[in-house]
Amino acid sequence: MKEAMVLPNLQIGTFVLNMELLIYLIAGIVGVLSVRYRERGRLERERRMSGAWNAVFIWIIVWKASLILFDFQGVIRHPQSLLFFSGGIRGVWLASIVVLAYLFLREVRRAGSREAMMNAVTWGAGMAAAAFLLFLLLDDAAGIADYAGLSVAVTLLAFMLSPSLKAAVRSLATALIIGMIGFTILNYSSSGKNVQLDQAAPDFELTDLDGNAVRLSNYRGSTVVLNFWATWCRVCQAEMPHMEKFYREQGGEDVTILSVNATRQERNANLVGEYADKEGLTFPIVLDKSGEVLKEYSVTAYPTTYIIDSSGMIRERYLGAISYEGIKKTAKLTD
Repeated sequence: MKEAMVLPNLQIGTFVLNMELLIYLIAGIVGVLSVRYRERGRLERERRMSGAWNAVFIWIIVWKASLILFDFQGVIRHPQSLLFFSGGIRGVWLASIVVLAYLFLREVRRAGSREAMMNAVTWGAGMAAAAFLLFLLLDDAAGIADYAGLSVAVTLLAFMLSPSLKAAVRSLATALIIGMIGFTILNYSSSGKNVQLDQAAPDFELTDLDGNAVRLSNYRGSTVVLNFWATWCRVCQAEMPHMEKFYREQGGEDVTILSVNATRQERNANLVGEYADKEGLTFPIVLDKSGEVLKEYSVTAYPTTYIIDSSGMIRERYLGAISYEGIKKTAKLTD
C-alpha cells in the first residue's frame, strides 16, 4: 500500500460504515487468530492472545491519532476530523511499527528475543496478509506493490505457522494455486463491474449562493468532484476543509469541485451561505431546494461524492468523508 487507499464505504440505510476501518479491524482479528494458531497447546497461549488483542486496539488508536502529527493545525481547527480521518499510509506505517515494538517488548523478557520476534511477526504477517487481500479485492486502483505486499506477508505467515520448512513450502504452493483460481474467478465475475459506473452523469441546473444559474454540463472538459452535503452533517463539517484545500491547491481548468447542498433538508437556505462564509469556502456551491438532484443521484447519506471525468462520465462514487489525499487520488484516476 504505497499510498492511501480510497475505498467505497458501506451504506446501511442512512448509516455509512467506514470500509477502511472495517478492513483494518478484520485484518487485526486475523492477526490474533494467527497468534492463536501458532500458540496452540502452549502454556503462554492466553497471555500472548491477550497481547494480540491489545495490539489490534493499539494499532487502530495510533493509526487514527497519527492525524495529529501529520495535520496538527487541521485537527486543532476541526477536532471532529479524528472521528472521520486518519494519518493515511504514514499512519499505517507508524501504527505498525508501534505495535510490533509493543508485542516484541511484551515478550522479550519472558521468552527471549527470538520467540518475542516470532510472536510479533506472526501477528504482523497475519494482519498484513488479510489487509492486502481485502484491499486487492475491494480497491480497483490496487497495483503491483499490493500484490508484492500480499506475497511477502503470506510467505512470512506460512513460515511462522508451519512446523517445518517442507510444510511451509507446501502451504505456499497450496496458497498459490488457490490464489490463481480465485484471481481467475474474480477477474471473470468483475469484468462488467465498471459498466454500472461508466454512465453519463445526469445533467442539472441549480442556482449558486449568489443566485446565478449553474449547469453541470458547463464543466464539460474538466474533471468534476461532485459533492453532496448539508450544514448540519457533522461528517460533512469535517470533510469541508479537505474540499477547500483541494480546490485551492489542485482546482483549475482540469479539475474542479461542484458542491450540491441538500437545501431542502436545511432549516433555512441562508444557513448555507453563512456556513460557507464562516468556514471560508471558495469552491462553487449550488442549492438543491427541491431535492430532485439528490434523488436523481440516489443520495441518501451525507456526504456523498461522485467523480465525473472530462467527458461527463461517472467514474467513482464515494460514501462518507473523503480526505484531501483521497480526493486527489480519485480525481487523478480519471486522467
